[in-house]
Amino acid sequence: MIDQTFLHCTGVGPVMESRLKALGFSCWQDCLDSARDLPFSRPRRDRFLEDIAASQTALRHQDLAFLTARFPHREHWRILAGFFSEATFFDIETTGLSSYDSFTTVISAYHRQELHTFVYGENLEDFLQLVDRSRLLVAFNGNSFDIPFLEHCFNIPTLGCPAIDLRWICYHRGYKGGLKAIERQLGLHRPASVSDVDGQEAVELFDRWQMGDPLARRKLIRYCQTDVLATYLAAGRLLQEMGFDCPLPDAPRLFATAGID
Repeated sequence: MIDQTFLHCTGVGPVMESRLKALGFSCWQDCLDSARDLPFSRPRRDRFLEDIAASQTALRHQDLAFLTARFPHREHWRILAGFFSEATFFDIETTGLSSYDSFTTVISAYHRQELHTFVYGENLEDFLQLVDRSRLLVAFNGNSFDIPFLEHCFNIPTLGCPAIDLRWICYHRGYKGGLKAIERQLGLHRPASVSDVDGQEAVELFDRWQMGDPLARRKLIRYCQTDVLATYLAAGRLLQEMGFDCPLPDAPRLFATAGID
């Protein structure tokens, strides 16, 4: 499925891609095998074939940095479907929306079916070690918020790992709004203990925690963990809806295993 789009190639849009497929070019190898039949002038054909050859090499070497950088966001579902089991899903909680006067309080990550949590004042920077072991990062609104926020928080130029923003995959599949709204559309339900918590309350929970309330700390962590598990489940449901064989754990059991009820 990754090699069945040409939209990442120079000068190819939806109309030209449809034309190529109508002519029988269904994948990258088809183009290389029948290069003379491509409906391009010689210079444009050579550039197109260069893009295809580079893409094939990247896929063969599983160079996800190349693929995520070259593919338009609406086609990132192909990469997610191909590497779903290897992806690291993550979510962050912060004291505000601006990384210049706010900071990260909790990071939760679901990496190879294991939940990891990183907490302000305890082990927050250990998240970077997990990133170093990751092949692909996935977050909801991550490219617009989570990733640049963390890069500023940790004072680093880049997290150094290819990333996919689930928000835009959802958007191009017709699911709009925030993560909670999309969860409901996909038939997912959060545990009752955190179902009503939102970003504003997360800030208040952190303030209460800093004033000595251990229950507020626990609820904030559970909320962040819920967000990341919901992101993972929503991504899987979306791929299943698109026809991919994407085994998912039972949602209530997954939350219960994480201690969220």
